[in-house]
Amino acid sequence: MQSLTPLEIQKQTFSKSIKGYNVDEVRGYLHLVAEEIERLIKDLDRVSRENAILREELSEHSERERILKDTLLSAQKVSEDVKSNARKEAELIVKDAELLSERLVSQAMSRVGDLERTIQDLKIERKAARNRLQAVLDTMQQLLVMDVEQEANEQPITAMYRAQGQ
Repeated sequence: MQSLTPLEIQKQTFSKSIKGYNVDEVRGYLHLVAEEIERLIKDLDRVSRENAILREELSEHSERERILKDTLLSAQKVSEDVKSNARKEAELIVKDAELLSERLVSQAMSRVGDLERTIQDLKIERKAARNRLQAVLDTMQQLLVMDVEQEANEQPITAMYRAQGQ
């Protein structure tokens, strides 16, 4: 179907017949139809422009929405990655702390063992020193007793001299 312009409608001519329509009425009506079509074409053009503008805005909004969704997804992924990395780092810190505490406890227990052995060695040395001291004291006591006995049995030098002279 061929599209009509308002000008074509106004310029349209019809052949005349004996019992035909009133030419002025037909012309008036064609004029009204031409004006209405012109108005409709202008409305269609305006609506088409608005539609194009709205489609462009919709396209821009859709692009912004896509960008926002991508940004949100990216932010969520980064957030999850940060949480995951923080969790892993915390686990490593805890593991390192556990290993360090185990090592420190092991070192402390080893040191306690060394100290207990040293204490035992010192107790043995103390007992040996005490025994040696007791032996020395016993020996001194015996020497003192012997000295007292010897002193009691001793005679003065003059008595020894007299005994020889007799």
